[in-house]
Amino acid sequence: MPARKTKGKTAVDTERKVRAEELAAADGAAAAATIETAAGAADVTRGEDEVAAAAAFSASSDAAARRGARNAAEGAATLSMADQVAASGELAAVLSSDEFRRGMELAGIAGQVQLAAELLGGVGQPTLAAFLGHTSHQLHVLAVAALSRATQGAFVAHGAEHLASELAALGRTEMGEGRDEYATSEALGAASADMAAAAVRSVAAGAAEFAAAKAMGGMSEALASDSAHRAVRARGAGEGRASKPPTRAAAKRAPGNPAKPKM
Repeated sequence: MPARKTKGKTAVDTERKVRAEELAAADGAAAAATIETAAGAADVTRGEDEVAAAAAFSASSDAAARRGARNAAEGAATLSMADQVAASGELAAVLSSDEFRRGMELAGIAGQVQLAAELLGGVGQPTLAAFLGHTSHQLHVLAVAALSRATQGAFVAHGAEHLASELAALGRTEMGEGRDEYATSEALGAASADMAAAAVRSVAAGAAEFAAAKAMGGMSEALASDSAHRAVRARGAGEGRASKPPTRAAAKRAPGNPAKPKM
């Protein structure tokens, strides 16, 4: 009889220990599920932020590419204008040189005609001398006008050369800015691609963590349910043992069944 009681007590203790271990495991799985859920939410949020950053980088890359194209076009147009201005300056320089030669020639002829007029006046040819004097004056006026145009042309040529040089420098600067913008666009495009890849990895990690959290949550529920079922079965077994009818020997010893008197 004492051995049977010890055996029953050991079974009860073992059952309680198993239930305690299952509850502890269920609590651990629930805590792990909470941690995985939080980690999954953080990764998904990070992925959303990375997607937004990738979109921002992509938009910045497109904007930089547009600025690069605009700067390159403006630089090409400015360089073309510089070439045109330089050509105009060269033409003005040529024309100025021609006007200068023509003015000097006219001035020389005017001087020669004036000398002839003075000589004719000295030999008694006043009419011819007057005519030649007037012609010399007209030639002198034409010479002054030609030399004036030559001077203006020289200024124009010099100004055109200076302007062409400044335009060329501006065009080269704009072309350089265009190249820099293109380089910036490529760098931003690469950053956008990297950020998009990081977003995919973050979202995938979040999905895996959510799946792990769901599995751990299911495990926790299963362990808790099994522990509860064990408790119910243990209570049922205890109630069964408590309601078991007494044995014949016990009935004989029970005070409620007095011995039958002998006749």
